[in-house]
Amino acid sequence: MTENDRRAFNDIMDAVNDLTIMPGGKDLARMKQILFANLMDYPLEVIANALNAHCRVEKFFPMLADIIRQIEGTPDERALLAWSLVMKAKRKYKLRKAIRFPAPAIHFAIERMGGWEKFFWSVDDYNESFKSAEFQKLYKIGEKCSSWDGENGKIKVCPYFPSEEEIYALKKGNKKFRREVFDVESDRVITENLKQIC
Repeated sequence: MTENDRRAFNDIMDAVNDLTIMPGGKDLARMKQILFANLMDYPLEVIANALNAHCRVEKFFPMLADIIRQIEGTPDERALLAWSLVMKAKRKYKLRKAIRFPAPAIHFAIERMGGWEKFFWSVDDYNESFKSAEFQKLYKIGEKCSSWDGENGKIKVCPYFPSEEEIYALKKGNKKFRREVFDVESDRVITENLKQIC
């Protein structure tokens, strides 16, 4: 949201107030200011959808955590979505392409499971549910402690997983290997400079 969205946001919050019960002693004007300031990273439409979903199942006025949970999902929901994205990448890219997932937590989990190549070969029809549970547990840990650059003492994860061809070329001493790294979510080649491999 931007400052231009404040009036529309206030109108939405007034409607939410009409549909829910405000806890005693809370000032609606102050609540709107606090929520607006803390939700500015999200588009107004996404916030409106989250508030709509909240009002359908809850009778009390939403707190900040309620709105963010509606937008981002619970840790279990995010971990399950991450697993489905990883399995999609496994089927689509196999080991032929260098890939990058959208969240450091996904890389964290895969690294803890031995890296992309080991992960690729270890997950099969017989153990998929076990591997899924292991991945989701590690993903939730990774959300709290991993990042792309290791800021604030977090664990730095690799920026992408190399293809078999790149690994082979590097083992043979070819440091000028031309790589294309695919963003798994958008299926586009990432243009940023990704030098470090896993």
